[in-house]
Amino acid sequence: VLLREVQALTLRRGQYTTARRTAAVPQLQCTGGSAGCSRIPEVVQCYNKGWDGYDVQWQCKADLENTHRFGQIEVSCEGYDYPDDPYILRGSCSLLFRLELTAEGERKAKNYGSFGSNYFQPRKDSSDSGGGAIVVIVLLALAFGVYKLFLSNQQPQQSSGDGDGFSRPSWQSQQAPPPPGFKSSFT
Repeated sequence: VLLREVQALTLRRGQYTTARRTAAVPQLQCTGGSAGCSRIPEVVQCYNKGWDGYDVQWQCKADLENTHRFGQIEVSCEGYDYPDDPYILRGSCSLLFRLELTAEGERKAKNYGSFGSNYFQPRKDSSDSGGGAIVVIVLLALAFGVYKLFLSNQQPQQSSGDGDGFSRPSWQSQQAPPPPGFKSSFT
């Protein structure tokens, strides 16, 4: 299909492009923006608005919340025989886009931001997940410590005498007995 003659494209989240010379890619690819990539639309339609002598000029529309808008967009299609072939493989187009906050979205982000919410904050790249790994390691260490402290089978402690000739477990000489169902060896 001659790219200049394509009047409209319908691209869907979760679906991949048709591929012949290269690998298939997702039809919709968010590359960031002030709104982040947490709200990728289900369907985007892009319309051919004309030819600038080098490439088609596209306008893309989607059912977005009034707090979001498309920023920079780039429609990419696979050339049929070579990369810059004016004829493209049918179904091979994808949209790379940025999601930006509208004025209303920025206003809401400021209001929500004062309450500590990061609902509208852009997501961090996966390369920034080192802090998450540290948190997981700390939580695992704490869980292991709790296990060792409360749940592991420890040997019962030595009995202590109070000098009255009776031998009592150490917890009885200092405080009230544990609640029913509590194993004394776990103190």
